[in-house]
Amino acid sequence: MLHEGPVRVVSLMVVNNETGVISDLGALAKVVRTSAPDAVLHSDAVQAFCWTDIAEACAAVDSFSLSAHKFGGPKGVGALVVRAGVALTARQLGGGQERERRSGTQNVPGIVAMVTAARLAAEDRNADIDRVGKLRDQLLDGLLAALPGSVETAGADRSQRAAGIAHLCIPGVESEALLFLLERGEVSASAASSCASGALQSSHVLGAMGVETELARGSLRLSLGWSSTQADVDEALAVIPPAVERLRQFGI
Repeated sequence: MLHEGPVRVVSLMVVNNETGVISDLGALAKVVRTSAPDAVLHSDAVQAFCWTDIAEACAAVDSFSLSAHKFGGPKGVGALVVRAGVALTARQLGGGQERERRSGTQNVPGIVAMVTAARLAAEDRNADIDRVGKLRDQLLDGLLAALPGSVETAGADRSQRAAGIAHLCIPGVESEALLFLLERGEVSASAASSCASGALQSSHVLGAMGVETELARGSLRLSLGWSSTQADVDEALAVIPPAVERLRQFGI
């Protein structure tokens, strides 16, 4: 697509919100700079703050965006970090607040809450990555052992994935039916990213990765975070395999 015409903006995720794969933005930036040297390179870092060193991960981009609710802050508050020299045109005019980039009364309580949450999340990041990563591994290993034929979607190197996302494809079941049973068992899950948890269509992300459509129809995404516990993992492992077996018995 970079060769199809003038490109003004390229936007890439740091962490894929479906599979948890952490992108090598440095390598991708070289491709963008070569093919579209005048383009502004932006990164959606919303999913990444708790699981990567943002300053390091986004060192090669011109701007990146964050959302407070992903690291314990309030919903509806975000930040756009822009490299010096990148020109921005205001879309919301008025009193010239936010350095004339977004006019309107500033949400000071939200800003303070986001900054506080970011500071606390950054302080605990390494410990959280280690603890949550171990829980994620237990969850995936347990499901793969209990559900033969299941595929760990993003490959074997879990160090290249966010610790808070577990994703696999389970053959012989439909995701929507499985999610219904899991909800009754008080296990919250999704078939794709959390942004598309209610969508019924097959994941375009899995399609781009070469996952066969039939297998992708059994995709399951589970999220973990700073509040996740061993008991949560144990409960998920107690609920999910029987739910899958029940669906397979009925051919759903």
